[in-house]
Amino acid sequence: MTQPSEVLVLSGAAGTGKSTAGRAIASRVDGTCAIDGDTLSSAKRPWDYDDYWAFTMRVCADVLRNGPVPVICGIGLPSQVFPAAEAAGLRIDMLALVCDPDEIRRRIVDRGYGEAWRTPEKHLAVDAELRRVHVPAPHRFTTFDTGIHDPAATAERTIAWADAAVRRRSAP
Repeated sequence: MTQPSEVLVLSGAAGTGKSTAGRAIASRVDGTCAIDGDTLSSAKRPWDYDDYWAFTMRVCADVLRNGPVPVICGIGLPSQVFPAAEAAGLRIDMLALVCDPDEIRRRIVDRGYGEAWRTPEKHLAVDAELRRVHVPAPHRFTTFDTGIHDPAATAERTIAWADAAVRRRSAP
């Protein structure tokens, strides 16, 4: 059984489907609180990823105290997220959306993604690292390739992932 300290992190490079999946979770999974990482990052500028994830885990701890399972949708690597979670006494279940590098480049250019189009190589490096990650317990880590699944299948997979966390939290 998962302890009530579990936080969901939906990660991936720009263009992999995080925002679309986050909206699907927010609209279809009762018992979650989906938060766009861009919203949290706009709270303070400038900062580094360690600061960002420490702040984000404090927000998640507050959300957990109020009942729902927090779902953070944003770019993050386990090496950034897990130390902040552990410092806050939280466990992470991370679902990393990955995609073919050429498809990421195309999506970044086609959709703009703020300043991401200026530095697509940074996002490709995030995608490559997420594909190589091994995460020890008590955290969980899974990847899902959005390059071979359409947006509807991606939404269904992420909904099932978030719903499973809500069920674990409410299990006796």
